[in-house]
Amino acid sequence: MDIKKRLLPAALIVVVTFGCILLSRFTRVAFFLALAVASAVELHQTLFKAEQPMSLSLPIVYCAVQAGLCWFGAPVAWMVAAYAAAAFAVFFWGVLKPERGMGFVMVNLFVLLWPFGFYAIVLHAAASDIWLMTLMLGVLGTWACDSMALIGGKWFGKNKLAPKVSPHKTWEGAVVGAASAPLAGALIALVMGWDLGMCVVTAFVASTVGQVGDLAASLVKRYAGVKDYGHLMPEHGGIMDKMDSMLFAIPTAYFLVYLFLSGAAHS
Repeated sequence: MDIKKRLLPAALIVVVTFGCILLSRFTRVAFFLALAVASAVELHQTLFKAEQPMSLSLPIVYCAVQAGLCWFGAPVAWMVAAYAAAAFAVFFWGVLKPERGMGFVMVNLFVLLWPFGFYAIVLHAAASDIWLMTLMLGVLGTWACDSMALIGGKWFGKNKLAPKVSPHKTWEGAVVGAASAPLAGALIALVMGWDLGMCVVTAFVASTVGQVGDLAASLVKRYAGVKDYGHLMPEHGGIMDKMDSMLFAIPTAYFLVYLFLSGAAHS
């Protein structure tokens, strides 16, 4: 692995990510919508290699609708209604084109759930009033977890976590990564002046769930027989390779922060 080829793109990813997130509400929503569109293209290409039919237009339109709903502050019920309408469209498409088979329906229902159902939650989190807490705890906690899991795996790794899905991950690395996330949460609480318990718990749970998301994305890649979802940057793969953990971690952080703040408001 060429360290320079990996570090320079990583630095660019960090700068672009934080620039878009911090600049404005519009850039946050537009940034995650762009990631969703890029993920749709990558997943479409990946599943095509596995000979699984996936509509490219459906997830793009669905995420664009969700972005519009969250931008205009629509209630959560509208978010659920958009998901139901998209699922209905898949079944209706299957009825109109029965020659595509039940596989077409099942694959498109699957991608509506993951990753694009998760992208919808990320979009709504980015447009919410608690976006800063959600994204800092979800993103920074997961980055800390992923980085320390890699180091822990190299130093202590002996027992494979899921060898058929991700052969390089170990239980030791996963434990080291999970243990580092609460420390990142505590540091965020100290710097930002937020509730310590909320930050520690949210960073830990979100990053741990994020590790499961990483394995879930790897499972699809193994099924399709590909190493990376895309080749956007050297040594980093595609957008889906960068978002696999975040698509689980950010929604988890969003729900936990909301629950903590709601509990504090009623106490």
